[in-house]
Amino acid sequence: MQLNTRLLDLYRRVAERINEAGLMALWALLSLLLLVIIACFLNPAKFGSYLWIVSKLSLAAVLGFGFDRAASPKDAPAGLDGIERSMAQTRRATLMAAAIIAAGLMP
Repeated sequence: MQLNTRLLDLYRRVAERINEAGLMALWALLSLLLLVIIACFLNPAKFGSYLWIVSKLSLAAVLGFGFDRAASPKDAPAGLDGIERSMAQTRRATLMAAAIIAAGLMP
């Protein structure tokens, strides 16, 4: 439990120092690190497949985010309050999830 608490505190300190784009970059770096660990130690022969799947799903998430920004440029969740903010976050998450699922179903 101590290690978990320390990691959470470290994450919070790092997250406080970076903005939203930096937080997304941090998650991308952590995802790539996990990908390398899985690919190198568990099954190195499938590294290309893992890389293709991760890049395809990451691109789908970015496209879903872009679709939300294009469809509702003035309704970003950060600029809203109350129920409007909650609905904007739900809309964005739904569009991103739909794009990720669609990309996951493609060969």
